[in-house]
Amino acid sequence: MKLGFVGAGMVAELHHQAIVNRHAFDLVGFVEPDDRLAGQRRRDWHVDRYADLDHLLAAVDAVLVLTPEATHHAIAARCLAAGKHVLVEKPVGPVDEIADLQQIAERAGLVCMPGHNYAYQPEFTELRSLIDSGSLGRIRALWITYVIKHPEEVARHYAGVLEEVMIHHSYLSLALLGSPERIHAGRMEPAWHQHRADDQAWMTWEYPGGTSAHLFATFAVDDPTSDPWTFQVKVLGDNGGGLYNWRNTMFSRALGSLPYALPAYEASYEHEQAAFAAAIQDGRPVVSPLADARTAALILRRAVQLSSDPGYGAWAADDPSPTSGGLRAD
Repeated sequence: MKLGFVGAGMVAELHHQAIVNRHAFDLVGFVEPDDRLAGQRRRDWHVDRYADLDHLLAAVDAVLVLTPEATHHAIAARCLAAGKHVLVEKPVGPVDEIADLQQIAERAGLVCMPGHNYAYQPEFTELRSLIDSGSLGRIRALWITYVIKHPEEVARHYAGVLEEVMIHHSYLSLALLGSPERIHAGRMEPAWHQHRADDQAWMTWEYPGGTSAHLFATFAVDDPTSDPWTFQVKVLGDNGGGLYNWRNTMFSRALGSLPYALPAYEASYEHEQAAFAAAIQDGRPVVSPLADARTAALILRRAVQLSSDPGYGAWAADDPSPTSGGLRAD
């Protein structure tokens, strides 16, 4: 299948490497308004830079939308209207825009998949299978941690970690445990020199039957200890537990937004692209669909409100499913 990129920034590097390694798609070109960056990508990738989105759409079967979040809906909607399958990078966008894309894609019979790359790593899908099969017993606790220091010049390209990074924690928790009954959230005062977005954040999700999810992310520090929490997912049930992390292999080589290589992280884009191709070619359901992206956006919106105003107290879910009004304040 012929694939095009809309946007050629840092995350596009990871998607390009995934195409080179996996060969699930044939990258034919990209659209990028920055002339300097476009020239670099054209030389490095040996593909065409298209003058505009319409010219790109005429040449491809599917599109990766790799632009800033505020542009996702308009670009993805145009791609779907042109009959192209779409993968939209995370965060996809506000709740109502995700719902609109979901409806457009369903009416057109096209795949519109959120870029929830961590959900397609084999270690994560194995954890999910163990939970679904009951092998771990009744799940009582989930931990997801992201501990990767980012220089301020990189971090300033993002909003705070609660909104930008913890979308990963949210869609992974939804894939493993479903929607929570209550959430608690907080953001730490940032230690940047000028950038005002939060550099550390946390959430706790409560589930029926005494199950909890403990979610943490930081751009402020690395973890150099003998048991590093760089990125890990740990699940404990009353009949066993499971863990996966990214620290099995790492080496010195920058790519995307990271100053060092984490092959497990980079491979997540390969597995995601394979899932996107399988959804297009075989109709295979994706692990983390737009419905989960919409629920995650709803929960994160409430978490931002909560962390901005301690007077709100915890938030409880009447029914945070994609078709309901969602979370309410206690």
